[in-house]
Amino acid sequence: MNGKVIEELKVELNHVKEQNQELFQTIVEPGLHSKVQEFLDSFEDYFRERGFVIRKKNDKVRVSFDDLHLKAFSDGGRDIFIMRGKEQIASVTVTLIGEGKPGSIGQMPDSLDQLEKELEKEKSLSYALKNPVFYYTGREFGIKYETPLSVLNSIFGI
Repeated sequence: MNGKVIEELKVELNHVKEQNQELFQTIVEPGLHSKVQEFLDSFEDYFRERGFVIRKKNDKVRVSFDDLHLKAFSDGGRDIFIMRGKEQIASVTVTLIGEGKPGSIGQMPDSLDQLEKELEKEKSLSYALKNPVFYYTGREFGIKYETPLSVLNSIFGI
């Protein structure tokens, strides 16, 4: 009896993990990319409004004013780096509330208790992946920011 319940839970857990991986690829990854682009666009607007000369290419935005040169760019993922010359002055990361990547399919706990815990964790992750709420944060400031402008004001305070 217990063996049958464990097998059923393993099948259900695998199914939920597969769904979570699909949700991550179809909803979360495009959302992360969109938030990175939103930040780069805001970086451009922020400095354009302050009279900086703007040069934009792919995922890089360069701004210049007299001898001050700044650059914001993405690593192609969820991280954005802000540089002054060759010096990194900030790194910003787009993060998801309730973050977690879907577990690997095929990896299964053996005990009933562990399976139930893992299934609950994956189900709660499903909700976060279906309804992602993104925010900006970084090593330098460690605070959750909802908008790119709030991040830029905290860094530059211009």
